[in-house]
Amino acid sequence: MINQTIYLIGGTSEANQAAWRLQEEGYRVIVSVATPLGAEVAAAAGLETDTGRKDSGGMAARAAKLDCAAIVDCSHPFAREASEQARLAANIAGLPYFRSSRPPWMQTGSIGAGSPPEAVDSFDEAASRLRASGARSLLTLGTRNLEPFVQAGLDFTARILPLSESLEDCLRLGIKPQNIIAAWPPFTVDFNRACLRQCGASLLVTKDSGREGGLEEKLKAAELEGAAVILVRRPGEPDAIHDLDVLVGRIKASLASVRSGDASAGTTVSTGATAPTGNIEAAADRAVPGA
Repeated sequence: MINQTIYLIGGTSEANQAAWRLQEEGYRVIVSVATPLGAEVAAAAGLETDTGRKDSGGMAARAAKLDCAAIVDCSHPFAREASEQARLAANIAGLPYFRSSRPPWMQTGSIGAGSPPEAVDSFDEAASRLRASGARSLLTLGTRNLEPFVQAGLDFTARILPLSESLEDCLRLGIKPQNIIAAWPPFTVDFNRACLRQCGASLLVTKDSGREGGLEEKLKAAELEGAAVILVRRPGEPDAIHDLDVLVGRIKASLASVRSGDASAGTTVSTGATAPTGNIEAAADRAVPGA
């Protein structure tokens, strides 16, 4: 049994998978989640949790109190602030930092004979492209990314999670109830097709959340319905690890060097970027598998 504790930033289905794997390797894993829903999902998976939104200082303090040996960041690929705060927390606590993320669809995916999606670099750019098209669209982006589309006065339906905070976000932005579809993933190709037909959308706007986020089912549905697609690329993460075997190997090597008194111990395993301060952003998929 390895007598070391890992502080793992959760909120995604692959975070649970990483936690299970690290537990199998003998580590104690504490999964940090922002919301009670995230805690419920992780606890149902048999994982130990630490619940509550924390900035970098809060995460560093918890990791120190729990005598953690490393911080593993498994937050959602689009929860950039969460990753920045986790990286800074590792710097504050003097712990190794590892970024583990699902691989981007743009690196691995294809949708067969259909037209490829139009890839853009931001939600603002997606809103601009949608405005130029004049098309009615279905947005599957998460409520935190809807504001540019509302400000641009675009004609769209937003598909959101059936959570009170998600509905409140939409209503606060002025989105009418008839332009909201609330549903729980995972979503099949047929369900995605039904959503496109229900709202009369000829264009789907989504983000590169990877296979785990149900992206392939969305793209296939758009292809079958003859709908165009605008795809928001995920933020660049040059130090992200996309394979659990590689993650485990790097953690073991880093912590072995700490135990042996390596002079480089206590620094973060990262690109060296300095993260800004601020409150941690909730994971974009609100701890829901397949979001």
